[in-house]
Amino acid sequence: MAKYVTLLWLFFSPVYICAAPIKYIDNTDSVDKHGVYFISLLKLALEKSKSQYGDFETQGVPVTMQQHRLFKSIDSGLIDLMWTVTSTQREQEALAIRIPLLKGLIGHRVFVIKKDREPEFKQISSLVQLSVLSAIQSHDWPDVAILENAGLKVEKFNSHSSMYKLLANNNVDYFPRSLLEVVEEMERNADDTLMINPHHMLVYPSAIYFFVSKKNTALAQRIEYGLNAAIKDGSFDQHFYSYSGHAKALKGLTLRNRTVFRIDNPLMPESTPIQNKSLWLDIERIPD
Repeated sequence: MAKYVTLLWLFFSPVYICAAPIKYIDNTDSVDKHGVYFISLLKLALEKSKSQYGDFETQGVPVTMQQHRLFKSIDSGLIDLMWTVTSTQREQEALAIRIPLLKGLIGHRVFVIKKDREPEFKQISSLVQLSVLSAIQSHDWPDVAILENAGLKVEKFNSHSSMYKLLANNNVDYFPRSLLEVVEEMERNADDTLMINPHHMLVYPSAIYFFVSKKNTALAQRIEYGLNAAIKDGSFDQHFYSYSGHAKALKGLTLRNRTVFRIDNPLMPESTPIQNKSLWLDIERIPD
């Protein structure tokens, strides 16, 4: 009888549920260089929850796929977890852990433009003027609907790697990128004809969350527990600010002297913890 009870305890305990490797897409060698940050943050959360939930193992799956396929991969069990921008539809498809992994700065967008067009962009002082020009985004990014809802023109393409080339070839006018992504991307692309527009920033509420299958509530609880523990003891902030790409962006970009266009995000779920100021970082609170 004692042996039977022990087996039942092992079966239903969080340690047992999380004992299998936690799988995620890992294409940091090719497409998603920023993924290094999210993978290490995941491991931090799992480590912070170790005393409560036990040991863990992670496994990167070296596959490249578009965002809409990632949700199908979670549902099918190919992966257990992903990180991406939230939306009402996405939170219906998978279970969101509602802690913004980039403190909301994924919705702080600066523009990559052609250097020879900088004087033209400098004259822009309104969204109406900006709406005459065409931005470029991936067809399955939630940002497309956000920008179009604000009256901005958006050209949609499939391949992220080709977007800088399309901009350089004058197929579009500007490429809005998160201020946390843009510096490293520009370094990798190394195109001398492009620059980060120093005059403007587009700001809208947005968040990147970890998502898991709706059937995997145990994993969601563990990660949420670990992230909250990291926020409480300061290791979340330490990880966020020490990541090289973030440090380069926050120190290298002049943010406070820009014309800021604030727009709505019609895709943002009502359940978003906007009122919890400890989870978000506004440009006015970015350390010098």
